Amino acid sequence: MMMPTDSSVVNGRHGAAGASSGGAQMEFPWEDRNANADRSSVHGTLHKFWERSKSSYKLKMSTYSALDWLAFCLPCVRWLRTYKIREYLFADIVAGISVGFMVVPQGMSYANLAGLPSVYGLYGAFLPVITYALVGSSRQLAVGPVAVTSLIIGSSLKGLVPGAETISNPNLLTPDQEPIQDKYNTLAIQLSLLVAILYTGVGVFRLGFLTNFLSHSVIGGFTSGAAITIGLSQLKYILGISIPRTERLHDQVATYIDYIRNLKWQEFIMGSTFLVLLVTMKEVGKRSHRFRWLRPLGPISVCIIALCAVYIGHVDQKGIKIIGSIKKGLPTPTVGWWTPMPDFVDLIPIALVVMLVDLLESTSIARALANKNKYELVANQEIVGLGLANFAGAAFHCYTTTGSFSRSAVNNESGAKTGLAGFVTAWVVGFVLMFLTPVFEKLPYCTLGAIVCSSVTGLLEYEQAIYLWKVNKLDFLVWMASFLGTLFISIEIGLGIAIGLAMLIVIYESAFPHTAMLGRIPASGVYRNVKQYPQSQLTPGVLVMRIDSPIYFANVQWIKDRLRVYEDRHRNWSAEHGTKLEFAILDMSPVTHIDATGVHALEGWIEHFANVGTQLVLCNPSVKVIRELETAGVPDMLGRDWIFVTVHDAVSFCSRQLAEAGVAVTPLSMTQQPSSTSDSEE
Repeated sequence: MMMPTDSSVVNGRHGAAGASSGGAQMEFPWEDRNANADRSSVHGTLHKFWERSKSSYKLKMSTYSALDWLAFCLPCVRWLRTYKIREYLFADIVAGISVGFMVVPQGMSYANLAGLPSVYGLYGAFLPVITYALVGSSRQLAVGPVAVTSLIIGSSLKGLVPGAETISNPNLLTPDQEPIQDKYNTLAIQLSLLVAILYTGVGVFRLGFLTNFLSHSVIGGFTSGAAITIGLSQLKYILGISIPRTERLHDQVATYIDYIRNLKWQEFIMGSTFLVLLVTMKEVGKRSHRFRWLRPLGPISVCIIALCAVYIGHVDQKGIKIIGSIKKGLPTPTVGWWTPMPDFVDLIPIALVVMLVDLLESTSIARALANKNKYELVANQEIVGLGLANFAGAAFHCYTTTGSFSRSAVNNESGAKTGLAGFVTAWVVGFVLMFLTPVFEKLPYCTLGAIVCSSVTGLLEYEQAIYLWKVNKLDFLVWMASFLGTLFISIEIGLGIAIGLAMLIVIYESAFPHTAMLGRIPASGVYRNVKQYPQSQLTPGVLVMRIDSPIYFANVQWIKDRLRVYEDRHRNWSAEHGTKLEFAILDMSPVTHIDATGVHALEGWIEHFANVGTQLVLCNPSVKVIRELETAGVPDMLGRDWIFVTVHDAVSFCSRQLAEAGVAVTPLSMTQQPSSTSDSEE
């Protein structure tokens, strides 16, 4: 085993010397271990956080004006300060009215889907929209009731209120049904409060990263399955039949087969006609820039046609069922409904599911719109804004609200520039609440069913499934688990299975990380995976390896096995070329963290290589990793001379050591290298 002489040492405490390429090698940047001893401790982390917070606060105190502080508390001030009346006002008004025409019938339809009186959907498109326009950071996001949340609430709360599943029309109740519906409404408001608390907590404590565990494959499969479930649940209104409420696909199909003989042809003709008209208007509006105004006018158009049929043709007297009573006026306070909350334990899991789904849906839309319109979205302020909007809703007769895909798209396409469009939308709904609810009492139920069915067609993301099948089979598996679980088991369990499977895949990929044997790209100092670059060259007697992940307890054994494979192959190949394996270089550039088990494994690798006459060499460990190694005394155990800045520095030094010992160090091409491993191993 060759050891470096003082004159040839190029690293660590011995300074820098010339590299084989003729340049100077950089000295490894050692820090004083005592000065950084507590940086990775809990106390050190909290101290740094406190110092950063103080510095940020002092900077704000010294630079913020009164208007800046007002903008910090009310984000709407940011766009109000730069509002261009001539450029923005007309576009905001048009967009707000367009979304208002869309949300009035949609809100009533979604409230029905949630098992609530239709007016709750209008309430949810009024005060929460105003609140979000004041405190939200997105300028185009359209907040209000959405289909998926309404389905989750309707399917979950029915099981908590005995007798609720027998209520087919929450607007027309018998005396026996009134207390049941009152209990149901109270639970919906309490659920909205819990969701608001969770939203605000996530935003205040900067926990939005938790949504990263809900991948797009999870949500895509879930929303696609939910879309089919929603569509089938509303099909009964188009067919004009009354059937028991079921969630699972096979139960729904079986129920429709049993009850199809009760089909009412009048409602079927009206409902199916409206459905075709809505889908046609939406598709024409999406595909044609010239006729994009058709898309937002679809729901209000069929409502006007249906109301004309009732008021002029009196179809409600010929077998067409109508909504019935809708309360007139603005919402009244419901703060008194917040307590007591005897069903708290049952509501919390539902609130978590609703919050996670809504949060991912809303923030993904808001980010996309912010990027498209070239402004910065304040992520945590966005989450807090949604929480405050739900607080306002829970205080005034609203169930959970969030950003809507379809209405946000219409808002953006209609030219919305700021949150003023949200104010306009809210007051369109407010006008309906104050003056037009008696008119909408005559709206046929089949119209609401057609509006919901047409709305959820956009949630069917089958293109995403095809894309995932082509790109990543594991993501496709997660998508299918979410999709089939939602369809055939239940919404909550299906989502839970998909999240669990996604987490298992993360654990699997983390426990079996990528590793590689590296070779030098000819005529350069760059070292890359020999499987990816077959033209790369290896040096007999010098093994170069790389670990592409943190080293921790779950993947230590896998990494150990992979390094042993590389060692054995390179050792045999070096022997074939008359050279003993003298140096094993480990590139630690991608290693962002190493835990106690990983440190112990590294100590074992040092001992193993020393016992077989090979020197282990480390390259470019990060600041965090070197601190962890310093704490365990690994640099002194290995020898600080054997820690280099780059792989090229390490290989150059090791090659010179071999040359000084009279060993040939000519790099060999790929055809003379050890056989590469399979794709699964590499």
